[in-house]
This record gives sequence, C-alpha cells and structure tokens, in this order.
Amino acid sequence: MGVKAEILPPDTDCHHFVLESNWSELEDSYGSIFLSIPTVLDSSLAPEGRHILHIFTTSSMGDWEGLSRVEYKAKKQLVADEIISRLENKLFPGLRSSIDFIEVGTPKTHRQYLARDKGTYGPMPRGTPKGLLGMPFNTTGIAGLYCVGDSCFPGQGVIAVAFSGVMCAHRVAADIGLEKKSPVLDSMLLRLLGWIRTMA
Repeated sequence: MGVKAEILPPDTDCHHFVLESNWSELEDSYGSIFLSIPTVLDSSLAPEGRHILHIFTTSSMGDWEGLSRVEYKAKKQLVADEIISRLENKLFPGLRSSIDFIEVGTPKTHRQYLARDKGTYGPMPRGTPKGLLGMPFNTTGIAGLYCVGDSCFPGQGVIAVAFSGVMCAHRVAADIGLEKKSPVLDSMLLRLLGWIRTMA
C-alpha cells in the first residue's frame, strides 16, 4: 500500500503487530495483522511525501477456493477494507483517505506468481525433522544449480534471506575457485545434510 506520508506520526516505528482479541486467535484467518513500513528507515524507497505499508495477515488457500472471479475480487476488497479499518482504529486514524495505491494478494496470488505450495508466504517447515534444519541448503543434486531465498535455510525474514544469499554466494565462489573452501564449514554442512537425510 502506498500512502501519503502525513498520515504517519513522526515517531512511527517500522514494524507493528495488531491482535485485538486474544492470543488464541493469533493463527486464525485474519486474526492478526503484521505491518512493516520500510520507508520509515529508508525514505528513498518511495516517492517524496509517501510511505509504503507492507501488510499481511493469516489466511489459507481454503479461504479463497471455490469462488467465481467476481466473488474472488469482492472478497479481496472486503478483506482489504476490514484490515484498513482495523489499522485506522488501532494505529493510523484517517488511513483510508491517505491511500494512493493498493495491491491485494492472496494465497492464490502466491501460488500463481511465486509457485508457493498452497500459497504459503515465508514458509516455515513442518515436516520431519522439524524446524529450520529440515530446510534445503544452497546446493542441489544438479551441478551448477543453487537455491537461495526464504525456502532455504535459514528461512523466513529479511535477515534470513540475506544470509541465505551470502551463503549461496560463498558456495558458488568456492565451487568455481574464486574463494577458498572452508573445510570446517563444508564438513559441518555435509554432516548436517547427512543427518537430515537419515532423519527424513
């Protein structure tokens, strides 16, 4: 969402979390709202006098299946309107009137454009073994093909994705001889990958 900068108080934080009722509703569809405003930290990311609001909430593919095209668009608008109202009530009165641009995505959007299984956003592994160690590292079974991003170890979030990129860059540089290999790190990763494969 793109908004006029004056809608945000000068001391606005970059990250916000909204949960009006109780913690038991945290993972319910639309129960919680997560908000990041990157332009609070770097105003060059948006046109002068504007801010970017990156807003997301919990939802599942089941919430969006079986709808006609008209129903799907109407539901996107309804959910967006409800989120905007909640943010107006809790954080930014008058938010709706300050919106210059809005783009609404759903699990179906993520599945179509990002090839996400069931439309996940920033997937957290739930298989065996559980946790981050179950995620793939940068290498693949195909020589010269590498993986990077929030579907790889160490997972979701800006810092994790950036670290995944750094790890991948090191791996590629080492593999093509531009950087020394790290025997300690490489042997640790090989042992870890072996353990993961035996547990799977």
